[in-house]
Amino acid sequence: MSDSVAVLDYGSRWLKAGWAYNFPTEEEPRIMTPSAVHIDPDGAGDAAGSGSSSELHRPIRGGKITNWDEFESLAYYVLYELLGWELGNEGNIMLCEPLLTGRPDRETMTQLMFEVFNVTGLFCQDQAVLSLFAFGRTNGLVVDVGHDKVDVATVTEGQVNPSTVRRLEFGGANLNQYMQQLMKDPQRQQQQQQQASGDAMAVDSGDASSSAQQPQQLSEETAEALKELCVRVAESEAAFSSSISSSSAPQTFQLPDGQQFTVQAGTGLRLGEALFQPTSLLGIRGPNIAEAAVDSAACLMEPLLRKLMYENMILVGGGSVIPGISQRFISEVRAMVPANANAVLCPAPEYLPSPSVPRDAVWVGGAVLAKVALIQNHFIVKADYEEAGPAAVHRRCT
Repeated sequence: MSDSVAVLDYGSRWLKAGWAYNFPTEEEPRIMTPSAVHIDPDGAGDAAGSGSSSELHRPIRGGKITNWDEFESLAYYVLYELLGWELGNEGNIMLCEPLLTGRPDRETMTQLMFEVFNVTGLFCQDQAVLSLFAFGRTNGLVVDVGHDKVDVATVTEGQVNPSTVRRLEFGGANLNQYMQQLMKDPQRQQQQQQQASGDAMAVDSGDASSSAQQPQQLSEETAEALKELCVRVAESEAAFSSSISSSSAPQTFQLPDGQQFTVQAGTGLRLGEALFQPTSLLGIRGPNIAEAAVDSAACLMEPLLRKLMYENMILVGGGSVIPGISQRFISEVRAMVPANANAVLCPAPEYLPSPSVPRDAVWVGGAVLAKVALIQNHFIVKADYEEAGPAAVHRRCT
């Protein structure tokens, strides 16, 4: 495996891994496993463990590794047991690095890879840059809707502009919690419906029936699965208010494990709308994803450069596959920028497997860059590490 390159994209919810030399193919990324480990009472970590006495820990939160020992266990499980690395013959690794990763964390990761995993070579790059590479671009504005954060940044000539980086402290996990609240307290939906419609006397017949329904307490995993089945985004805020005020019958969804849940009318729209009204629906103050994108581009001083960003916007991450989110996002952006800005969302290249983009854009970009970086000898090798130590990562990975 000395000439192979394993591509590792580590996120707060999922860890994706695969081989760069096989891509593009529908088999890559071949590994997609939860970013979580089971901790036994004696302190041992096991990413594959499922003992009833163990406790589930997530070592990555908000794009930052919070427990390096747990991350090491998770990475070992993914690389050796799932991907097929062999001890003593590990090969090269390409790391897809979250935005705002600090120098100490980069050096700790470098030390871990060379001293614990014994890699032949290492290269890392910002996830925003890799997402653009997946779309065949080196300039653009990236909005990455993740599990517990939304990262927004502009990229010019393959480099992130630090002053334009924006991080929103909400994501798919907040929608899961919102789903739990709506199922536990159906009356909350009626109250929010009245607020959204601006009419205290408005009645949603679908929500009215919820008073007779027994509240349901969902686990986080169940809430996430149910959310993925029903979430969608309205065309506009006015369309959202109109839809949840109309008379609609509840819907019944069946999860893969056979459980059935009745979801009140408008629940799916509320979940999607939370990305555009985080303050009123999630109770999280700050801009929505479209406002953050416009604010990010506004930090660029050159008008032509701002226009270039608007003409090359991409929406990626797990949240980017929500039905209707792309149309709503671009509509909101166009309402806030000059008409001559020509704001558009870039389509994914036709030659790439459709499931991989935009959901797996970061990993895809990593696979694309890994091939080029290896050929051009950009990888940090053991000689570099032995000469400069963990700080060698800053020499070649900017």
